[in-house]
Amino acid sequence: MQDHTDEVLIRLYVEGDDNALVVLTARYFDAIYRYCYRLVQDTAVTEDVVQDTFIKVWKSAKTFREGMVFKPWLYRIAHNTAIDFLRKKKMITFSNIGNQEVIEEIFTDESVNIMEETIAQEEKDTLTKKIESLPEHYKQVLLLRAEEMLTLEEISMTLQKPLNTVKSLYRRALKKLGSDSNS
Repeated sequence: MQDHTDEVLIRLYVEGDDNALVVLTARYFDAIYRYCYRLVQDTAVTEDVVQDTFIKVWKSAKTFREGMVFKPWLYRIAHNTAIDFLRKKKMITFSNIGNQEVIEEIFTDESVNIMEETIAQEEKDTLTKKIESLPEHYKQVLLLRAEEMLTLEEISMTLQKPLNTVKSLYRRALKKLGSDSNS
């Protein structure tokens, strides 16, 4: 069952194979947890949001239609669940992707020497500050692209924005990051 695509697994689940949902949950649990944590920035809250996300997947699996792609559908549920929680709690509407742990994951290279590590740390700090200064809609696209490795098409489906809008947001975010380095 591990070899099945996500779309086959969700169809099998809808047809009554509970193990298919177990496989899907195991396949995506860590990624959804990381994504939700970056949104809410609280471990206990993240656990609740992730649990609610998979409960919603379980309850709404029958609404998954032929031809849909599972991954952006799942991320959309996780995104909406986290945002709903943040709105209810009147917390910050979106975390930044520039937290130190995330940036360290991206740029970690065990082979660098101490001088290179110092330079790299300064660059990470600079990148973190630049990312934090971006408007939220740019951060959302960067998070989904760089951290969650979604394609621009999947981001479009996840955020329910036209593909060309997502492409523009991504290009503008990268341009803003690049233009700030020239200042």
